[in-house]
Amino acid sequence: MKPNKIVWAEEKAKIKRLPFKEKIRYIWTYFWIPIVAIVFVIGFGTFLAVRIATNIPDNWLMVTFANTTAQAGTGSKLWEDFTDYAGYDLKQKKVEFNAESYFDYTKNQAKGNAYYNTFVTLVDAGEIDAVTMEPKSLAALGESGRLFNLNDEKCADIKAKYADRFVYYTPVDENGSELEPIPVGVDISDSLLVTKYHVYPEGCALGIGAQSKNIKEVGDFLRFVLEEG
Repeated sequence: MKPNKIVWAEEKAKIKRLPFKEKIRYIWTYFWIPIVAIVFVIGFGTFLAVRIATNIPDNWLMVTFANTTAQAGTGSKLWEDFTDYAGYDLKQKKVEFNAESYFDYTKNQAKGNAYYNTFVTLVDAGEIDAVTMEPKSLAALGESGRLFNLNDEKCADIKAKYADRFVYYTPVDENGSELEPIPVGVDISDSLLVTKYHVYPEGCALGIGAQSKNIKEVGDFLRFVLEEG
């Protein structure tokens, strides 16, 4: 018999001889760490199972404001004004704004850029709903496949309202021939992001994360920055 099996057999025999209250005290005194670990694993596993089964998202909306030094993150004046405008129940889900990401897909497709790698991870996980940056940079980012094609039927409402503002990128086939341009962003250079909050000094565009489930809320944000000024 292996040593650990011998020890466990001795422990079982020792516990068996104790009165009930002494058994509880002995088990808790000497085995509380594995007990807590097991309870944690079971509890966390149950939590994950419920989240997966019900597919409850954490956020109403998550927006990344790339390539800016402005105060535009969660808790900023922009965030406060938008959450007041949208009227979401923030006890139910969150609104997350991030203004600490710096990358330009036009420069070597952002290879080796840690901010871009983080962006890709979050977009692929369906966490980032929208990203803003300079229009040319956003158009180039569309090449990565991480932005919604705004011709998609899920974006029908946005297309109906803002098609005249669309930003496109032009894909090429395997022979290098240009294909039909694809809309991947909305130009919001005249929006509150520029005129009131000064997130961008000259202009910007907004793209929708390719795995976003919160397109309606992205529409709320577009309406806020474009129609509330």
